[in-house]
Amino acid sequence: MLYSANQTSARLLLEFAQNKWIDNNANADLQDHQRYLLLHDLYIKARSFSIINKVAFWFALLGGIAVVAWPMVAELFNIFSCNKDFLVLASELSKFFGCDTGGELIKNFFSSAVTQTTITAFAGLAFAIYSHYKKRQMFVENLMRSIVYAEDWEATMAVRVIKEIERIDSGFGFAETLGKKSKNTNEEN
Repeated sequence: MLYSANQTSARLLLEFAQNKWIDNNANADLQDHQRYLLLHDLYIKARSFSIINKVAFWFALLGGIAVVAWPMVAELFNIFSCNKDFLVLASELSKFFGCDTGGELIKNFFSSAVTQTTITAFAGLAFAIYSHYKKRQMFVENLMRSIVYAEDWEATMAVRVIKEIERIDSGFGFAETLGKKSKNTNEEN
């Protein structure tokens, strides 16, 4: 059986498990189904992380390009603002947005440090979201690998996987993170 290369690792592992443990296993028992169910639960999480990653990646890419290109765009607007036709267009746009400043609003928007800082902040946020959820996706996929490649599936392994799923489902809490940080700081003193 040849698997598609156009899928996530999580999907590949799920298809393999379904094929080997469920579909082509006439002797599939409750333990096989439970193991597959844990794998499918992890797949749902990995798929969610993958979707967030794809959206954040494209925002980060566009934001990164905007950060790099913005100084040039601002300079081009300054150069073209000397052109009479551009000033008429900018004036009309300014009127459309409710302020008749003779095009200064549009010109200032593109040359404003606030605008460039905001674009840089959004690009940084998109990179941070991508990085955060990519790590989560990789963790879940590695947990799925440990299930698929386990030679002997024991109850203790299921308990460990369930504890990891519980940890994943608990999400992120600022209070927990701050509490751990201050606890570690107190231990060092």
